[in-house]
Amino acid sequence: MIGTAAAATTAAGLLARTRLGRGAPQRQASGTWRGGPEIPTPRSEVAAATAGGVIYVLGGLAQDGRSLASNEALFSGETAWRALAPLPQQRDHLAAVELDGRLWALAGSPGWFNQQTSTSLWVYDAEADRWEDRAPLPLGRAAHAAAALDGRIYVAGGIGPEPQQLLAYDAQADSWSLRAPLSRPREHLAATAIGSILYLIGGRWADVGNVALLEEYDPATDRWRTLPPMPTARGGLAAAALDGKLFVTGGEVLDASRVTFPQLEVFDPLTEIWEGAAATPTGRHGLGATVRNGELYVLAGGRLAGLDVSGVTEVYTP
Repeated sequence: MIGTAAAATTAAGLLARTRLGRGAPQRQASGTWRGGPEIPTPRSEVAAATAGGVIYVLGGLAQDGRSLASNEALFSGETAWRALAPLPQQRDHLAAVELDGRLWALAGSPGWFNQQTSTSLWVYDAEADRWEDRAPLPLGRAAHAAAALDGRIYVAGGIGPEPQQLLAYDAQADSWSLRAPLSRPREHLAATAIGSILYLIGGRWADVGNVALLEEYDPATDRWRTLPPMPTARGGLAAAALDGKLFVTGGEVLDASRVTFPQLEVFDPLTEIWEGAAATPTGRHGLGATVRNGELYVLAGGRLAGLDVSGVTEVYTP
């Protein structure tokens, strides 16, 4: 289990070695991009998920820095986004997942520039078009990541108290528990699940900048394992699982260049090898990524590092 002194030392060394990435992947995956319908509310630092066949984009920051409560959805077969019941409160830097066919929104900031966090947990009732409260997180979180597997939602990283602590929500019991902590705190990271394994990707922290770290967590053993790092170190990224592989895009460099990353990189858990793929047409950070009908949707986010917004929808077909 990561958390011993030796494991912490190893993880710290890996972070130091990978903060600038490792160059282009040796393999290249096939696939093509196309444009999708513009999201009506341009924003960044959003959450996105697919639930019941519907793609949702939640919350985020407006160009003037305001936190948003917007909930916009793209239904299958439709060519325009619908505005649905907004979040109960404004949130940016939140997370969203699908569990048991329902959409869940977790924590986030009601005011990012004041470094505020929240503990809110809401589930969306699609038939009634309304949000319902569930048991709040035990620790405040923003700029965190979340993924659902085996009837639970796992929340990792972000800013807030005890930022290394992994939180697990049991939807049947409507209760939270604490699990084995991350090897190192980091925020603006991404998470997804493949099979029965949780994957945490990238992120950043003040003392190391962007990282390329990839780790897997096995709920059955409550243990972490370090995997080969991403070719491109980045924070502010997005990730989703498709065809049993991990797809990663977006992110930013926080310096005067205001660079965002268009690289699409694909990790195969079976071979533990990273591949490159056709770059996302519009590099962005603070974006969302989700999958529907075998395609990857990359949504909203800022084209420039720092405060910037867009309503861009781009779709990748492997």
